[in-house]
Amino acid sequence: MKVLVTGASGFFGARLVPALVAAGHDVTTLGRSESIPIFAQLPVLHEQADISHPDTLVAPMRGKDVVIHMAGLVSYRRSDYKPLHDANVIGSRNVMEAALSAGVGRVIHMSSIAGMGIPSPGDLGDETLPYNLQGLGNYYCDTKYDAEIEVLKVAEKGLPVLILSPGITLGEGDTHPHHFAIFKSLSKGVLMGYPKGGVMFSDIQDVVNTTINSISMGRPGERYVVGSANLTFQHAASIVSKITGSKAPVFPLPGFISEFVGSACETVFPILGKRPPMTRSVAWLSQRNIFFSSAKAVSELGHNQTNFEETIRRIAPYYLAAIKGDLSPDQLLAISRR
Repeated sequence: MKVLVTGASGFFGARLVPALVAAGHDVTTLGRSESIPIFAQLPVLHEQADISHPDTLVAPMRGKDVVIHMAGLVSYRRSDYKPLHDANVIGSRNVMEAALSAGVGRVIHMSSIAGMGIPSPGDLGDETLPYNLQGLGNYYCDTKYDAEIEVLKVAEKGLPVLILSPGITLGEGDTHPHHFAIFKSLSKGVLMGYPKGGVMFSDIQDVVNTTINSISMGRPGERYVVGSANLTFQHAASIVSKITGSKAPVFPLPGFISEFVGSACETVFPILGKRPPMTRSVAWLSQRNIFFSSAKAVSELGHNQTNFEETIRRIAPYYLAAIKGDLSPDQLLAISRR
């Protein structure tokens, strides 16, 4: 297949593009930069374009069998609402309209369970869950949901597009500051408390493999949850602590303390010129059990669900090496692409 990937230089894309090449696909990446150095040794064509400029998108998409749309912004900071909306909502609309104009055979839109809402206590959500987070200040979640609305509007015009929704995705090549802050605290045994909630985790390898399966499997117009494990944060932390040989958190954190810390981080860290390791939105969400079923993806996309402990054993060397800073960027890149 002739496959075009947006957002190829990000966490997901950096793992997906080599896997697509290995699977025999003819891959083109699309982005604002003139090239993507990490793919220099791969037989990959790069097209320079910008998802915020629709007029640059149609030509690179002509003749493509598949477009995998992964470009977007991940941020839970209140101050980032406009760039989040521009990248995730307007950018996705532009990509879908361009793919429709170019006659692309299939589009895979990478979304997130963040755009699906929160199941009722004790329930396991699925693709039919109505979104229920609007107006609560969770702007990243809002923009992922609004992006899906834009995607489905273009699907109604005839674009064959399906949506993939991973959970909190862990793996080699991850650069998310929240994940590193938590992993660092756990590995050092200094994180005494844990949030009361839980979430669906996804293994990057599972997400990549299911994305490739989606090129020929699945039904256009449908959304698929692609998770690997539903765990409380207490359970997940105990597994990480066991594998890293550190002390596990021992008591639940009151929600108001977590949200206070998140708000303080959002205020103080930008003043210091740093990205906040926690935000109020993340703290609020961490008090809920955000669990989803991936049965539909397992059945229709051949989705694999790696055991969480197996995932952590595999990826711990990457996170620990990155945290310690005892490996060069090239060595970290080599780990991230294994």
